[in-house]
Amino acid sequence: MNLAAVNYYFGSKEDLYKQMLFRRVRPVNEERLNLLTQAEQLAGDQPVPLRSVLDTFIRPLLRRAADSALGGMSFLRLISRDLTDPQPFMLDEMAHEFDPLVTRYTHVLTQALPGTPLPELFWRMQFTIGAMLYAAAHQHDFERISHGLCRGDDFDGCIRRLVDFCAAGLGAPRSTP
Repeated sequence: MNLAAVNYYFGSKEDLYKQMLFRRVRPVNEERLNLLTQAEQLAGDQPVPLRSVLDTFIRPLLRRAADSALGGMSFLRLISRDLTDPQPFMLDEMAHEFDPLVTRYTHVLTQALPGTPLPELFWRMQFTIGAMLYAAAHQHDFERISHGLCRGDDFDGCIRRLVDFCAAGLGAPRSTP
C-alpha cells in the first residue's frame, strides 16, 4: 500500500498495524468474556469449573485460527507476535486491551483454584497461553507428526485435549523449591 494512503487513512504505519490487530483481537476477547459470563451464570453461586473457564479462553482463539474467513493463520501470527515480542509502540495498547481480560480471568481462576497463590497462577497462565498459541499454530501438523494417529482437522478433540492439559497444569500441586 502507498505510504501516503496509509498516512491519510490511518495516520501512520503504527496506527494501521494497531487497527489491523485490534480488528481481529477485540472479537476474540468479546467472545471470551461473553462465554465466561454464560459459564458464571450456569455455575450460579459455585465457582466456575476450571475446564469451563479454560474452554471460554481457548475456544475463541482456536476457532478463529482455524477459519481463514476470520483471519486464520495470518491472525494467529499477528497476535502471537504481539504476545511474545511486542513492538514498543504496542505495549500500552496491549495492556489497555488485555488488562481487563486478565483481571476478569484472574478473579474466576482464583475461585476455581482456591489456595493457589497469585504468582503461581500467573506463571501457570503464561504456560497455558503458550500451549494455546502452539496448538493453534500447529494443529494442522498433528496428523503428519503423529503418522496419522491424530487428525489435524479434529478441532473439538484438540480443544478438549488442550483444556485437559492446561487444567492439569493449572491445578497441579505446587513444587517445593
